Amino acid sequence: MVETERTDGVDILWFRTDRINALNVDVIRPVIMKLFETPYTRVVIDMGGVNYLDSTAFAMFLYLLRVARSNYCTYRLCSLTPGANELFEMLQLHQSLDIYPDRTACIESFRHNSPY
Repeated sequence: MVETERTDGVDILWFRTDRINALNVDVIRPVIMKLFETPYTRVVIDMGGVNYLDSTAFAMFLYLLRVARSNYCTYRLCSLTPGANELFEMLQLHQSLDIYPDRTACIESFRHNSPY
């Protein structure tokens, strides 16, 4: 359901599903939380291909933001589909989360403006 790799000191995570919802968020959340156990971890969450998010998915992203910050970690989203991007904007989450158009730009952002 979740794949990870490490590139240039950044953990990259992406999904093998097109939905993040109440049925799978309990499988996804622990994988990401494990990355935040190490302080100063930098994570890219590639949302490419995720077409459906429900309220539990948005709650997860906000919860992860709090957990990451409490352990001096940071995560950024990239490659949102047009529908997902519209939802993030409608809920005004694009103001709280760092969102980039693609994986390359997201990884590069850590080199230029990372607090860690």
